[in-house]
Formats: sequence, C-alpha cells, structure tokens
Amino acid sequence: MRPLNPLFALALLSAGFDVGVAADLPPDPGNTVPTSAARPVVIERSGAEKSAPEHTLPEGWTLQQVASSPLVTHPIMGCVDDQGRLYIGDAVGVNWNQAQLDQNPPNRILLLEDEDGDGAFDRSTVFADKMTFPQGVAWLKGSLYVCSPPGLWKLTDTNGDGVADERQMIVRGFDYTGNAADVHGPKLHPNGRLYWCHGRKGHKVIGKEGHVVHEGKASGIWSCLPDGSDVQWHSLGCADNPTGLAFTPQGDILGTCNLYYSQPRGDTLMHWLLGGVYERADQMQVIAELPRTLSRMPVVHNFGHVAVSGCTLVPEETASALYVTHFNTQRLVRMDLVPSGATFKAVENEFLKIHNPDVHLTDVMVDHDGSLLVLNTGGWFRIGCPSSLMAKPDLLGSVYRLRGPKVTPAIQPLAWKADWQLTSPAEIVQQLTSPEPRAVLHALAAAARQGSSSEIDAGLREMLDHPLEPVLEHALLHAVRVSGAVIGVQDLVETRSPVALRRLLVGFQPQDDVEAQQKRDLAAQHLDDADVALAQVALEVIAAEPEAAAPVTARVEAWLRADSMPETQLKALEGYLNALHAQLGVQALLGLALSHPQAAVREVALRVLADQPGVPVASEWTTSLEPKAGQPQLPLILAVLKRLKQHPFEVQLQDIADNSSLALSVRLKALDARKQNRLTPETLAFLLQTLTDMAAPSAARIQAASMLGAASVTPELIQGLAPALATAGPVELEKLLPLVRRVKSEEDARLLAQKLALNPALLSQQESFYRTCFSHLPPAIFEGIVLPARQKLEQQMDEKKRQLGSLAEKVGQSGHAEDGQKNFAMGKGTCIACHKIGETGRAIGPDLSHIGSIRTERDLLESILFPSNTLARDYEAHVFELSDGQSAMGVIRSHAAEGLIILDVAGQERLLPHEQIVSDTALTTSLMPMGLDMTLTPQELLDLVAYLRSLK
Repeated sequence: MRPLNPLFALALLSAGFDVGVAADLPPDPGNTVPTSAARPVVIERSGAEKSAPEHTLPEGWTLQQVASSPLVTHPIMGCVDDQGRLYIGDAVGVNWNQAQLDQNPPNRILLLEDEDGDGAFDRSTVFADKMTFPQGVAWLKGSLYVCSPPGLWKLTDTNGDGVADERQMIVRGFDYTGNAADVHGPKLHPNGRLYWCHGRKGHKVIGKEGHVVHEGKASGIWSCLPDGSDVQWHSLGCADNPTGLAFTPQGDILGTCNLYYSQPRGDTLMHWLLGGVYERADQMQVIAELPRTLSRMPVVHNFGHVAVSGCTLVPEETASALYVTHFNTQRLVRMDLVPSGATFKAVENEFLKIHNPDVHLTDVMVDHDGSLLVLNTGGWFRIGCPSSLMAKPDLLGSVYRLRGPKVTPAIQPLAWKADWQLTSPAEIVQQLTSPEPRAVLHALAAAARQGSSSEIDAGLREMLDHPLEPVLEHALLHAVRVSGAVIGVQDLVETRSPVALRRLLVGFQPQDDVEAQQKRDLAAQHLDDADVALAQVALEVIAAEPEAAAPVTARVEAWLRADSMPETQLKALEGYLNALHAQLGVQALLGLALSHPQAAVREVALRVLADQPGVPVASEWTTSLEPKAGQPQLPLILAVLKRLKQHPFEVQLQDIADNSSLALSVRLKALDARKQNRLTPETLAFLLQTLTDMAAPSAARIQAASMLGAASVTPELIQGLAPALATAGPVELEKLLPLVRRVKSEEDARLLAQKLALNPALLSQQESFYRTCFSHLPPAIFEGIVLPARQKLEQQMDEKKRQLGSLAEKVGQSGHAEDGQKNFAMGKGTCIACHKIGETGRAIGPDLSHIGSIRTERDLLESILFPSNTLARDYEAHVFELSDGQSAMGVIRSHAAEGLIILDVAGQERLLPHEQIVSDTALTTSLMPMGLDMTLTPQELLDLVAYLRSLK
C-alpha cells in the first residue's frame, strides 16, 4: 500500500471527511494520473451534499446530488444490490490505450452506502482496484459481476469488510482498445442468465469447458450462467458499440446501441432478437460468415448521434418507460414503449436536461424506493464518443437522485409464457398458434433453444407459408435453421409456394457438397422469378459462394446473347452483376452488357458500374464509355467515369463541362468525373455561382457542394467558399464541411468557422460531425466559435421544447376546434398545401383525416414546431437526377414495375421511369419548413391543434 499524500489527507479532513486506509494506485506509465484519483480505501463524509446543477425536469420531479468528489471521481456504470448499496465502476480520469491499461489497470469499483437514510451517500469504499475499464456491474447472490476488458469478472467480499478479496474472470476473450467500445454490463435476466454487450473490437471467446464459442469481429449481445458456463452469443452485428441492456418482465431484451447507422450516424434502441445478425452497410465484412435471416433487421428507434449509454426499464400503469442516458447531450430521455406486433414502438420524450456542457450522463438505474439514480462521469473522457476535444479530468463526476410521483407497476397478466418458461415441445407448439404476436415470438425462441423434435418440426413447417411480420419471420427462420431437421432437399424441390420456398432457401442447411449444389441449382432457377422477394433470396444464395457461381454465369451469358431481355431477367442481371462484379466471368458479362443492342441492358451495366467504387477499367470497354454531348445515357456514363480509378477522357469531360448549352447537372457531373481535384478559376467561379444560386435545382447545388468539399484547398477556394457557409442549406453543409479536415492554416479555419457560426441550419448536423471536421485544429476554433453558436441555437430549440407541455395543456383549455377547422380550410399556416383532411388539401405529406386517434396534443405541436425532428417515415423528400439532365424533388408515393411514382411539391403525381433515374438523394430535412407556427397567432395555433386532435 502506498501512503496517502498528507496534503490530500489534510484536505479531506478539513472538508469533513474521515480518512481510512490508503488504497494503492498503479504507477503512471508515461501519462499523468490526476491527483483527484488518489484516495484511501474508505472515505466517510459528514454534512450536506452540494446543490444540484441547473436543470429541467417534468413538473413533480426533483433532482438531488447524492454523491460527488471525493466519494466518487468519474462514475461510469453501476447497480444497486439487495441491501440498497450502490456499486459503480469509477474511472481515475486517464485516456489510456489497451497496452497502458493492461500494464497498469488504473480504474476501480466503488461501494457507496447511505448510512443515515437521507438519500445521499455517506461512505465510499474501494471494493476492487486495478480494473482496466469497468463499464457495468450486477449483483447476484453475494457477488458482484463486472464487465471490464478483456472479460466478465466475479468479485466477492468473503469477510464483509466492503472489499472484494476473491476475484475471478469467468469469461474472457473480448478485445478492446481503450475507447470504451468494448464490454458493457452485465445485467441479470429474468431467466437467471447474465447478459452483456461487446463492441466491434474482435473476440475469441473460450467457454469454461475449454472450447471456442465464437471468434470474429462482430459486436453483439452475449450471455452465460452465473458460474461462467454455457457462454452463448444472443445477437451479433456490425454496429460500433452496444452499450446498455434492459429486460421487460417477459424477458424481451432491449438495449441501446451506438453507431448502428453510419451515414448519417445514428444511435438506436434495439429489440435484440435471439439469433439476430444485424447489418450495417459499411461493415458487412464482419458478419460475412454469420447465418443471416433478413436482409434488414428491425430497429425500434433512431436517436441520432447522441452517444447513448445506460438504460433502465420501469413498468408503469399505462406503458413501460425506458429511461436512456445521452453522453453527448446532457439528457436523460424517457422512451414510452408500446407493444407493436411482436416488437415495440417507442416515443422519445426529453425527461432530464442538465444545463452544463461538461456533464456527461452514463447510466441510470432504479433504487429500492423507486427513485432513479443517474451517473455523471464528468469531463475526463475524450477518445470514444466525446463531446469535447480535450480531456478535462479536473471536471469530476457525481451521482444524482431523481424523485417523482409514485408509480404503480403495470399488472399485465398474460395468457402465454416467456421462452425460458416453455419447457415441453407440446407447450411450444401450442403457443406457436397464439393470436398474440409476442407469444409466438417467445414460442419460436423456445423452439430454437429446444432443438429438433417431431412436434416442433411439424409446428415450424406449418408456419412456413404464413404471412409474418419481419420480427416473426426472423424468429421462424432462426428456429428452422437451428433445428436442422425441419427441412431437407426434397422439401425445397417440392415446394410450390414462393413464400415458403424463399424461407426454405434461407433456412435450409446443406449436409454435404451435393446438397449445397442442389440448393444453388434451385436458387439459379428462381434468379429471374416474378416474385421479387424470392428472386432476391435466390441471388443471395448464389452470391454467398461466388467461386461456385460459374454455371449461373453461363446461364446469364446465354440471356445476354439474345437480342432482348424481359423485365424479370433485367432485374436478375442487375442483381447478379452487382453482387458478383469482381468475379472474372462476371467482368466479361459487364463487357457484353455494355455493348448489348438493347438500351435497357446497357443501362443496367452502366448502373452497376456506377454503384461500384474503384472498378478497374477494361480496355475493351473504352468505346462504350467515351462521353459525348447528346448521348441519351451521358449522365450514367459520367457517373461510371466518376467511379473508375482511371480513364483517358479528361479532355472530353472538360469540353462537356464548358458547354453552356448542356443541362447544368450534366456539366457538373462532367466536372466531378475528372480525376483532378484542383479547380481552375473559371471552374471555381462556376461552382460557387451554382452553390449560391437559390434558383438552381437542389440537385445541382448539392452536386456543386460535393465537388467544392472534395477540391484541393487553395486560398482562392477558402475566400470564395467562406461566405457560402453562412447560408448553405443542411444537405449542402454536409457535403461542404469535409473540406475543413484538409485545411492546415489556422487563419483559414477560423474564417470558415466564423462564417459557419452564422448559419441558421447549424443544428441540421450532429455536434460530433462538426467536431470531427475541426478535430485536427486547435480546440479553440471549434469550441470558441462554432460550439457557442450551436449551443445558442440549441437553447432556442430547448426553449420551444419546454413550451410544448404548457402549450399542450392550453389546447384543452382554450383551443377551439371549430375555429381551427375554418383556419385550415382558409389556408392559414399553409398546412393545406401539403396535407389532406377529408377532401380538403393536398396529400404530399401524411393524410391528417384521423390524426387525432394516434397523436396527442404534444405530438401535434412538436410536428408543427420541429417538422424535421418528427419526420414521418416514408414522407422524406428526395432529389432525383434524371438521365435527361433534369432533376425532380418530391415524396415517393409508390414503387411500380415501370418506375417510382412521386408526389412533387406542387402536389402532382409524376412517374420517374427506373431507367431515367441517375441518382437519388434523400434530404435530411422535412419539406415542411420550420417557422410555420410564426404565421399563426398563439390562439390560431391552439385552435389548429384542437381541430387536429378532434380528428379521430
């Protein structure tokens, strides 16, 4: 033990703390361990805790700070034991990499106790020191289970002194780097197993029995029995970092996940399904060898890029409330969970907002008295998902307690059993026929765990042709695949139902090479099937083993030797070329398609090449790809040339770009297809004029922004572009700002930051997006210029959000539906321009005829005040570039065989043939602009909402 620094001890004593035995701290491996990390094993405090920080909470709730330094330093994640004691992972405030953490594990587990029952903690004990990065704890039968890389620990205090004297890593094999995207948890499931998360860092998990459970790069959800045996993966995927877990009373596994989406970045709330393999477009290689069931797994909610962390579920009288901490936004949000089929819908509500940017919330849990404990880790962390570019270890963490009205847990007697409660095949099969989708989901999970039996196999076969929502389809296919005995080759051959055959192709596991070839042969027969879903699965079966695709390539070549191809073959050709474009035989098919007499076939080849980054150009393609003014397929050819690593057409492209008689979008695409990023003065002026011309098509402005954002940095570019940053729209900003990452001059960067700070669309991108752009520059440029401007806009937004509750109440008190109806019909607020009620208005946006049956007053106000924050699914605006050089903007109304039917901003339906669509850009903002509430008086706004709420 190293003796306590006497000056620190004196400071503790003078502050009213009793000093116990000194705790050893590891030697500093080249980094400075903050002095705040030095502490004795035991600290007892006297006197009141500090007052709570400035905050916003719902009426009837209070916030109390119940632990701060030196009781805690930087709390991460925690749990409450069966005696009401709080255990937390506590960081010392260093941002070390794996080698440093392995050499000298600096962090610890603290035990906090409230000895006088006033809700604040009085005693802090170092329960376990020398931990690498403890991110989660769970108490079970006298031991504390802790996730700290590289595995799951069991810590036990055998003599009752508050310090763990038995330490055992019961599961190991989880890699980490020190950026916190690693093991989190565990949590105790109602089925008695421990569950935890692991980020996409790689793993080689060896079970207690000595065998390798799984090895790979995927992130995921894992579980084991409390003794460390029977380790299993529950779900695996491509996301960066699953973080928190919570369980419904029936055992459904919900959890937070960071960077499930990448472009744009999005953190999510997940319903983690047994056997689920979750995709992300830019990380598909990490799940390449895993057994997938659906091409797109379901997601409950997208938070945006807020750095979600811990979560806890509280069953209530009306619904379950899932509380989720946001590291980057100083928020605790409440997700109201509503069962929806076999899964859940979630409505996000801001619950707690701390008005201090150096507070970072990391976990939330329910105490024995029903209050919520929330952990704030302070300002030390900067290398994972930081909201600061600088570590601030002097900004220490704390623990808050939230108290509110007493809530009676919901009593929901169910006529079905959770999956672990279904123990016999007969019970499982009976529940498979339940009318309750969640009951069926649990029965399918039980069937997967139980394994093959004649009763279960028959029950699963019966479901193969049933219409099923995606969650149940996944669960069925997983159960079929795991059982292995449900289907055989003969089942595939004899099945006539496209739905059943599709599921059989996914679920069938060949036992040898002969069966594998039979499966591929059957898939090849359906590659051009009229059933689109079946054709897609057939393609996936073939693409899964590209080395065995030669016979199919020969079949597709036979199609290309004909003078024309029907629509089904065209779709199959495009899918096949896209999936296997790198294969030598398929490269030859591309050449055939490029020179085919049928224009539709040539366009398929061009679209495939335009979708593949860095395709090497084959010499025999040169004639087919030479760009010429007036070509019907010129925009597609330009898109292909943009993708190619090299081409001999620089002069032709410049000629097209300089041709003022051509469409603006074609000239821009020609410029963008050049391999030189340095802009001539004429080209720079042309792009800047296009970017700032509000009369130019949206697609042209976006294209110009993309090129300027990728151009070589010159003084002329900086001076010309800086003013545009103050006025650029949200999509253009996203395309322009990558330029900042290549700016070396602090003076230039400061100029760009100053102009950017003036842009009213600054909130259109996540704060982390801007931080990344400025991260290589002195922190003062971002944190002194851009961040304050963004925070000011956030404050204005928050002020509007805070008005929502009181405004919603006023709707019922003084809103007049009759007047609202008159104002809607008169066009006040311009709602009628995009929405229909009955026969009044235009159906560009959602039909509002029955909106009151599914939206509350608060929901309706939020959609008016913050339209882009509440954008209804399937009503996103799209900008389409067309092969004739024109562009179109609107909402996709439906998909037809011949093309997309969109509703444009004039409310007119328009067909865009597939072969004419060159590109499709989804806009991040609603067609409904912010500020429409300003066109109404306060009373007219209340009347409008009252009218909408009455429509049921």
